[in-house]
Amino acid sequence: MKVTYLLFILFSFSTNFRAAAQDLSSEEERTINQLSKLRYNYPDSALSLIEDKIQESKKKKTVFLAELLFLKSAIQYIQSDYLASRNTYEELYSLSTELHNEIGIARALNGSGLIYLGRELYEEALKEFEKALEINRKIGDQRNIATNLFNIGICYQELGKWQEAFNSYKESYKISDRNNLATYALMDMNRIGMLFIEKNQLDSAEYYLLKVYESKPNQWEKSYNLSGLTELEIKKGNYNKAIEYGLKSFQIAENIGAKWDASEAAQKLSKAYEGSNSFKKALEFHKLHKAYSDSLLNEEMNREINWAELKQAKAENEQLKIQKDLLSSDKDRNQLIIALLSSLVLFLVILALLYRRHIRQKEKYNQNLGTINRQLAEKKIQIEKQNEDLKQLNNAKNRLFSILSHDLRSPINSVKQLLDIRKSISEVDTEKFMDRLTTEVGNVNHQINRLLKWANTQMDGFKTNPKSIQLDKIIDENLNSIKYIAQEKAIELQHNPSNSFVYIDQEQLHIIINNLLNNSIKYTPKGGCIEINYSEDDKSVFLSIEDNGIGMDKYTLSSLKGDLNERSFSRKGTDKEIGTGLGMLLVKQFLTFNHSNIEIESEEGKGTRFILTFPKATEDI
Repeated sequence: MKVTYLLFILFSFSTNFRAAAQDLSSEEERTINQLSKLRYNYPDSALSLIEDKIQESKKKKTVFLAELLFLKSAIQYIQSDYLASRNTYEELYSLSTELHNEIGIARALNGSGLIYLGRELYEEALKEFEKALEINRKIGDQRNIATNLFNIGICYQELGKWQEAFNSYKESYKISDRNNLATYALMDMNRIGMLFIEKNQLDSAEYYLLKVYESKPNQWEKSYNLSGLTELEIKKGNYNKAIEYGLKSFQIAENIGAKWDASEAAQKLSKAYEGSNSFKKALEFHKLHKAYSDSLLNEEMNREINWAELKQAKAENEQLKIQKDLLSSDKDRNQLIIALLSSLVLFLVILALLYRRHIRQKEKYNQNLGTINRQLAEKKIQIEKQNEDLKQLNNAKNRLFSILSHDLRSPINSVKQLLDIRKSISEVDTEKFMDRLTTEVGNVNHQINRLLKWANTQMDGFKTNPKSIQLDKIIDENLNSIKYIAQEKAIELQHNPSNSFVYIDQEQLHIIINNLLNNSIKYTPKGGCIEINYSEDDKSVFLSIEDNGIGMDKYTLSSLKGDLNERSFSRKGTDKEIGTGLGMLLVKQFLTFNHSNIEIESEEGKGTRFILTFPKATEDI
């Protein structure tokens, strides 16, 4: 689920400074109020005025300076200048610690958490928000407690921890309702409603979303609420009602410039119109969704650049610190030599004493030299470790590119097959052909978006992020993406679903299932059959994918069961389909990464059976 970041950013930054007002003069309080009003409509002007005030106030470290730094960091974050915003938050944290200003410390921690959240580093963001929450609970700041709980709920929701997210939103709602924080309470109810949609508990979702809808929320929250109601009605099959809500959500999102909300509303409208058989309107809103998605992708690239600059700046700061330490060491050594020479001139007659002192100084120098040598050795070890990390990152990148290129072949081949037969169909079948082509293009777009989103999480190194997954739903999604390929070969797909949950990385599971199903179709002749069954015990879930295809000889089967990092031998399929051997390599590696395994039973001329064993999930959420 994509996070509507702008909502909680404005939510967090909208917190006023009344808790610190007693530490400000009336003139300072008036200045902060005026700058706060300017920051949303005229951020550049507000930032310039804040910089001037900071320069005037830097000689005195006061709460007023902390308030100026807070406004400055907030504007920099809204403008996506994460490098500058992070530096300002660190300055705010340092100043607030020196002033023993707990409000400023909590704000700095919350801001740091937002930067991590914007980078989808949810574990790191959660730690910062929890530190801020602890401080706000201590000082009894109810408004900021509600803010921190809301942001913590978002982190848990993105991490797939449904119950923890629900508890955080619920507590935030109770505090907001008790303290007449109406906007905060509506945001919490909206999030709770969306949680219930994820759990497919539609009655509960409808209760919370309609409660927000009837409360007349602000335009930001109304757009998000209507988008949720649109998704709810689509799940219920009420497509006309979904279109009504979706159009309102899309209009509001466009009016307030909320690109992500507009993109989501357009996508849901496309789905609703498709459900009501209004394919022309569905295509129109699909194009709008694509346009907004491209724009958001460009903005995401800019954020990636800012984050890279932040990392580079940190590295440069570390290098400057090392250089400063070395210069300081040289200065100390020079001063020591001067002292020795001065002593030699002044106390020439006391040669014995001078000699004794010289010996002592030499020992001290050798100790310092030993310390420096140890430091250099430690630096060498650190550099070697960094080189090894870079090597691992490079290997992860190569694996990532292989996965992307391999897994995009199947959906693109489906579209190519449809385009190859377009000249041979009659005018009567043209509409069916276009419907089918639209569905396949949608499947391609969905798979590409899913793979790119997963690839983004792997940019800093190859990682496995297991969570509880309903296995038969993943099978259904992959069967849907290959059904037209199976139809071209008149292959029957028999799926006997079971409500089984496994603990595994979701995207890696998609890649495993997609490769095995495509292999079964590839080596099953026309008119064949592929059957999918499930079983389980207390600790494991077993998945069987069996076909009545051409099977494998002993050499081919031995190749498949070979080394974990070795590609297997690839044969041509029953329709002369070609392969690379990469698919089964990825299957074996990803199963190993997720503490799962595969058994292969095959007999030449009779078919093949894959038996996969997955860890059973302990919670069905």
